[in-house]
Amino acid sequence: MNRIDHLDLDGKSLTTFLTVLEEMSVSRAAERLGVTQSAVSHTLDKLRLIFDDPLFVRAGRGIESTARARELGASVESVLDDLKSLTDLREFDPLVEQMEFTIAANDFPIQLIFPTLLKELSEQGIDPRIRFIPAGIPTATLLRTSRYRMLITPTPPDDPDLEKVSLLQAKMVVFYDSTIRKPPTSWKQFAVSRYVEVRFSDTESALMAVPSIDASKMIPPTISVPNFSLIAPMIKGTDRIATQPAFMKLGLLKSLDSARLPFKTDTLDLFLIWHRREHDDPAHRWFRQKIIETVNSITRN
Repeated sequence: MNRIDHLDLDGKSLTTFLTVLEEMSVSRAAERLGVTQSAVSHTLDKLRLIFDDPLFVRAGRGIESTARARELGASVESVLDDLKSLTDLREFDPLVEQMEFTIAANDFPIQLIFPTLLKELSEQGIDPRIRFIPAGIPTATLLRTSRYRMLITPTPPDDPDLEKVSLLQAKMVVFYDSTIRKPPTSWKQFAVSRYVEVRFSDTESALMAVPSIDASKMIPPTISVPNFSLIAPMIKGTDRIATQPAFMKLGLLKSLDSARLPFKTDTLDLFLIWHRREHDDPAHRWFRQKIIETVNSITRN
């Protein structure tokens, strides 16, 4: 058995290990880390010797983690968090900092916020590396992995380790094409209208974010689309409707007409969410503030 020497471990190697564990793919891990597949494989070979375990083995066309690798996952993440905390009080300059953020969000907040924000940063000579991942209906474990560092959603997971701030707040409204129809004026009219829904998966519909609407009492959706950008094209020129927060009028649904729903619904917030471990990180804190400032600027105009 090889003697494990903790001094042979380093933050980059551990980050590579954790990324492969999350992606279950050497190629995807290499893409995410911005390195070659051979570099990832070389690092894994080194870690196999240190931990005296295969860590990842071939399974069909992919790979599968060993029990030892899965056992190491939480400990490695904790070590990386501790290493990162050593720099939390460092001097921060966005012009020289090499910043990388992975953000879980659906297409509406991405389209609304980030073209404006990234244009402003580019004009200032700031060029962070950003990776967007679909959020769907997020679970409580979403921000417990290193894969996601920020989440933008109206459905925050119930987790005491998560911090959040409201970016936007609005009532739910009905979107429609006024050249074709009028908005529904009663629950009955609404429930029998031809409806366009956003469905992220077989089990996740955007209507799940609106608990005051009982979808079981509505006729099945006429059209189901995988993202919010397809709602307007599916409604324009038809009598179809969609129910979304009024702030969607600021972006992807600005070409449609909107009206109050003919029944009471709760106000919906669009939240920016992050894990407590990121709360005091200077780059993370700076970028969160930039997102908030961008949303405030958009809503004022």
